[in-house]
Amino acid sequence: MIDPQVLAENASRKLSNLVDEYVVNANIVSSVMVKYADGEVTVTQSWKDYILDVYVSKNSKINTSTYTTHDPIEVLSKLPSLIEKLTASPLYTPLPEPTGSPLSIIDSRLKDSSLSGDISGLLGSIDVKSYGNVAGMIEISYSRSHYIGSNGLDSGFEITEFNGYFRVFRGDDSGQWAWVSTFYDESLARGALDKASSLAELCSSLPKENIETGYYRVLLSPMVSGNLLESVARFSTAGSVILGFSFLQGKKAGDIIASEKLTLREVPRNNRLPNYRGFDDEGVATMDKPIIERGVFKGFLHNSKTAKLMNEKTTGNAGWILPRIFNLEVEPGDIRESELLEALGDGLYATNNWYTRFQNFLEGTFSTVTRDALLIVRRGKPIACSRRARLAGSLPEMLSSIEDLSRERWQIKWWEVRAPIILPHMLIKKITVTSTTL
Repeated sequence: MIDPQVLAENASRKLSNLVDEYVVNANIVSSVMVKYADGEVTVTQSWKDYILDVYVSKNSKINTSTYTTHDPIEVLSKLPSLIEKLTASPLYTPLPEPTGSPLSIIDSRLKDSSLSGDISGLLGSIDVKSYGNVAGMIEISYSRSHYIGSNGLDSGFEITEFNGYFRVFRGDDSGQWAWVSTFYDESLARGALDKASSLAELCSSLPKENIETGYYRVLLSPMVSGNLLESVARFSTAGSVILGFSFLQGKKAGDIIASEKLTLREVPRNNRLPNYRGFDDEGVATMDKPIIERGVFKGFLHNSKTAKLMNEKTTGNAGWILPRIFNLEVEPGDIRESELLEALGDGLYATNNWYTRFQNFLEGTFSTVTRDALLIVRRGKPIACSRRARLAGSLPEMLSSIEDLSRERWQIKWWEVRAPIILPHMLIKKITVTSTTL
């Protein structure tokens, strides 16, 4: 296996004579994925990715490139001619002095299995077949990264990851749940199986009922609230504001933008989540920080470029061009998970969603389609299960309508929740719901 430090050093030597500034990140990822259908393993795949991310600037012109090769020296030679065709960037600012230090988190079982490509011994105790008709996947990975920059950055780290999701079927009904961790913890996978199975069982035991269009109290599972709160976090990055893609445009630190029940944090230093980082892409030290604290907006997330443009300070969230988010965490509420339907009273329990779309970014208006179990609840009891519906509204209204959250939290990541997040169930006072045949 090629050493990412060697790859970064080779690229650095080449770039030092070609451009004014540069940062390279050599990242080598060994992964194994197991796919399931009808409770059985159908495919096991293993692979290694060689990824070289390159940031360069010359005469205030900026270029970023990604190369999926272990020998990018020839293509790097073409960068100066490419940069010459560009215009000076209004976002340009010199790379900051690196202030971060490397943070690694390694589970030896995940590392060894990822490197060998053999996951069978690791997953033997997760009895997927006993749950019946199950589809889904489990993925493990081991990643080594090394950064070298003209600003003095020269540091690397290692990360392991264990993630997956299961969709359990009972006839035409289904439930789904996901998990993520930097450690191998079979209880997370079994917990996802148990949760998905219980939702599918409950839905299959109930009569089916169409949902009439209207306003509803809605309980959002972490699968759904994770998707929507990830959007909130992305809209809190200064890049989204600068580009005109954020309902937070015009807001400032101290503004009330949500119910006091909500505290949403960006937590790159949470070692349970796989975007664990001690420094960002510019080498600046990361820090855990609130985005929303008890309903109060705490400020935008910056790299050095957006910080200069908006006369603020970097928050350690680079992105070489625009800021990024690493990991997210939502503080728990007061409701026990076993009491959630009772707290909901009359309303809907949305357990999963996909196809979230924004009709107006500046207003935060969105719609999303539920999938899997959608429970109709009356007087705290599930009375029926619906096939599918569309939730619609605006993020500002949704944030202001949060009544409470559960005490228990889940570590979630999957297709519709790309940023790893720890969060509870979320009870919303009012959301527009429409029937759909999708």
